[in-house]
Amino acid sequence: MPDVELIVVEETKWHAIPVAEILKMQSTSPEGLFDSEAEARLKQYGTNELTPPPKPSFLMKVFIQINNILIYILIAAAIVAGVLQDWAEVALIGGVVVINVTIGLVQEGRAEQAAAAIQGMLSSKATVIRSGERKLIDAKNVVPGDVCFIQAGDRCPADLRMIEVTGNCGILEAMLTGESNPISKHTDVCLPQSALGDRKNMAFSATMVMTGQGKGVVCGTGDLAEIGKISAMVSNVDSQKTNLMVQLEMFGRWISVFVLIIAVITFCVAYLVHDFELGDAFKSTVAIAVAIIPEGLPAVVTISLALAMQMLANNNAIIRQLPAVETLGSVTVICSDKTGTLTKNEMTVQLMQTSTQQYKMTGVGYSPVGVVQDENSKDLPDEKVARMLKMFEGAVLCNDAGIFKNLNHKNPNVPVAWEPIGYPTEVALLTMGMKMGITEVKDFKAQQPRVGGVPFASEHKFMCCVHAASTAPGAPLTIHVKGAPDRLIPQCKNQVMDDDLSKVGPIDENYWQDKASQMSGLGLRCLAICRADFDPKDLSDNMDADLLLKAPTPFLTMIGVVAILDPPRPEAIEGVAVAQMAGIVVKMITGDHPATATAIAKMLGIVDPKLQESSIRTYTGPELDAMDDEGMDSIVLECNVFARASPENKIRIVKSLQRRGQTVSMTGDGVNDAPALKAANIGVAMGITGTDVSKEAAKMVLADDNFATIVKAVREGRRVWDNLVKILLYNMPVNFAQGLSVFFAYIVDIDGHQVPLTAIQVLYVNMITSVTMGLMLAMEPAEDDIMQRPPRRKGKRLFGKMVFWHCIFVSGIMVVCVLGNFAYTLNNIEKSAEDYLYEAEKAADKITKDQASGRRAVKVPKTARLMEARAVAFNMLVFAEMAYALNCRFLKDSAFNFKMFTENKWCWVSIAVTTVLQIFLTYTPGVREVFSNAPIGGASWALILACSLAVFVLVEIEKVIGIHYVMPHIKSACAPRGCCTGDGEHERTQSELNQVQFFASGASTFGLPTRAGSANAGERHGAQGPVAGAAGTSGYNV
Repeated sequence: MPDVELIVVEETKWHAIPVAEILKMQSTSPEGLFDSEAEARLKQYGTNELTPPPKPSFLMKVFIQINNILIYILIAAAIVAGVLQDWAEVALIGGVVVINVTIGLVQEGRAEQAAAAIQGMLSSKATVIRSGERKLIDAKNVVPGDVCFIQAGDRCPADLRMIEVTGNCGILEAMLTGESNPISKHTDVCLPQSALGDRKNMAFSATMVMTGQGKGVVCGTGDLAEIGKISAMVSNVDSQKTNLMVQLEMFGRWISVFVLIIAVITFCVAYLVHDFELGDAFKSTVAIAVAIIPEGLPAVVTISLALAMQMLANNNAIIRQLPAVETLGSVTVICSDKTGTLTKNEMTVQLMQTSTQQYKMTGVGYSPVGVVQDENSKDLPDEKVARMLKMFEGAVLCNDAGIFKNLNHKNPNVPVAWEPIGYPTEVALLTMGMKMGITEVKDFKAQQPRVGGVPFASEHKFMCCVHAASTAPGAPLTIHVKGAPDRLIPQCKNQVMDDDLSKVGPIDENYWQDKASQMSGLGLRCLAICRADFDPKDLSDNMDADLLLKAPTPFLTMIGVVAILDPPRPEAIEGVAVAQMAGIVVKMITGDHPATATAIAKMLGIVDPKLQESSIRTYTGPELDAMDDEGMDSIVLECNVFARASPENKIRIVKSLQRRGQTVSMTGDGVNDAPALKAANIGVAMGITGTDVSKEAAKMVLADDNFATIVKAVREGRRVWDNLVKILLYNMPVNFAQGLSVFFAYIVDIDGHQVPLTAIQVLYVNMITSVTMGLMLAMEPAEDDIMQRPPRRKGKRLFGKMVFWHCIFVSGIMVVCVLGNFAYTLNNIEKSAEDYLYEAEKAADKITKDQASGRRAVKVPKTARLMEARAVAFNMLVFAEMAYALNCRFLKDSAFNFKMFTENKWCWVSIAVTTVLQIFLTYTPGVREVFSNAPIGGASWALILACSLAVFVLVEIEKVIGIHYVMPHIKSACAPRGCCTGDGEHERTQSELNQVQFFASGASTFGLPTRAGSANAGERHGAQGPVAGAAGTSGYNV
């Protein structure tokens, strides 16, 4: 083997180059490389492996969870409390931080394992020809220029340009192209612009050889094989940031700024105006900061999403990333792969055409459940079915496939799974026979043993087998033939008449050609079934296609034509209809032929079934390749069917839809779907038929592979969003009320600027009461019209105008109730000696205060009177919250309805638990002192309950009045600026948001995952490109 020089070139279209030139470009021959040359190339190009993406370390993941401003504020508050030796507050604040960070770490999950899943699909061994001898080597040592031998049962070790094909070499490429049937390979040149599924002279890495054998020159290894390109796309695609995560981030910014402003003002008022000691001023500041920060909100949101995730899992929708639950509710477009998603990926006989009429066969997939019906959709009587079976028995006999029951399958919704062996088309014919009465295919074939035959080959497009009529010696022989109608119709002399095998007449070629053309136009794959008596003298071991092709005269009898299709799932048809009712557009993106894709789309209702095929615009992969992004954007909304689509096409379609303002869900099951699944707002993979690659790239996995489950998930997503709005509508006014109660206690002089709530009381309300009530709201059932609404507007604010208004109105009412009860209690409780002593010391200190500092030297004591007043304020806040939680159960409807008592049992359980806890904290010795409480009397409880009822009634009145008289002014005031984020804010990708130096309360729960980027180009494994000249420099696209 001569020395060669490797030169860098653009990606080569290997499928468009003749074999002789391929060998020359790769400096190889049919005898393969010398071992020395193979070793040299292995050093030059690296191993035939995929480059794993880098992963963040555990410490980096922890830092991501901590790196948010609200966590920093809580940590600072804990430090101040520690300096002041308030260890109970330190423990509670520290617990909040640890819980939020832990939840974030647990929920981050496996975000970047799709490339690793692809790695597991690669072949571990390869048969190569080196120095003219076959050798079995590790597939990772295959190099460009190697000649590989492949046969049935092998996985292709690399991308191969076929140079020799024997025995109808068929390779299943569904994982890359979506094509259900194995592709018959040849060595002829293909057009340069051919789509991946049309490159029939190529064998792609990781695809499975189903039949035959062949040899090919390696032209792509590692990252630069087709599967490697998909792996790189998966690693390089930015995960879409969910609307919820962006909303929580922006909300965190605003609330952080607000907290800091209020805290600074409070400190200044306490320290500079009221001469508080530095420690007391800090404690007051901490109390307000802790009060306003919604420490419990991340936990409530996370647990709410987790509960929804569990409900979805019970309905066969497994959510891999928590925020994806909410995203489902805003989906406007579902882009679905065809094979295995909208269809079962199980070829099924749909029609049976005879000389008399066209029959229908019911049932979907390989399960032998179905009947034969006439043109009026009436079931045929048993005797007619028996005659049909006798006519079409050749479809079962002239068949090398198999089918068996699998009782150990993983789908709990299917009692018996039928597993295929062999070509899907032939398996479909076996299922057809079983539907017509064959109980055991093996026994049926044994009764008419095969004695000879000619296998199918793409050159002649038919298969024929000679069978004896029985097992008796000397039994008559019959030749059964199945194949392409255009090949077999000219070989027929007669046709069966009146659906009776004993009646034959001259063949009407035009009739059969018209019928086959009509069914093919519907996207169906047609097979002609023929038979004839066979003379035993013509039987030999050397039978070939010339038996028919070179027969002196046509001699076959046409039985009929069967039409086969991978049909739509019945539940998918229903799911598409429900999605369209909910304002969601369904688009099909497939690697299949345009005619087949259009036929399936019409059956599903994705396009109008009444339209003629000529009126339906279907774009193919090569057509999309010729478009720039602007051209793609101009057609992507109007076209609902994309055929012959490559992985690159799928990503471009998804991103184009996103540029057009759509929230996109992408469904799929193959390796070719993985990049688009990751690029979509919500990627949905199939759990049973889906590859590990697609599952790892997706945010949701369908355990039952049922498209209709997506629609159920969308409904749940809409419910989750509604309930999140209810939670925020409840949480924020409550937190504002807590903080502002402390703040205004300094502004208005209540018994010497006493604080009504302590930091530990506020933390308890945030982490226990608010969480309990929030979880109750998370369990609210969906509204009746939830799937009749259009999808939620893109960029719709979670912290919207209604929440903003309630932060003013409801928190104002609560502040008045808390401060009013606090002041009333202080004024109506007789002062103790400790109170008088404190007032005397305070008066003396005011006269003789330190002239140097001017600070108050007297520390505020925890008198029994003050603790009882704080207990009243504490209980007033909690019971007002419970009353307001009842208002929030119904956003716009009145809470004065029967549903308040009959729906959501957790409402009353939560109220009961919270009430018991309040009584425990108020009256239990040892515990009440920690929470600055004291026992309170019946009059105080009566006042608390009366004020709580007033809160409930006033909010209900506001629902009636506010929507007409207040909200229009709020909307007008907020319209120019917004309260949280603009419509385009959530379109940022993950990598863009990672550059922002802030992070929200939600970030501590959900984290801000770092993208696992791809390796540097120079470090990637494998190579692709021609070889020429002398060895020494790399000539591949690395």
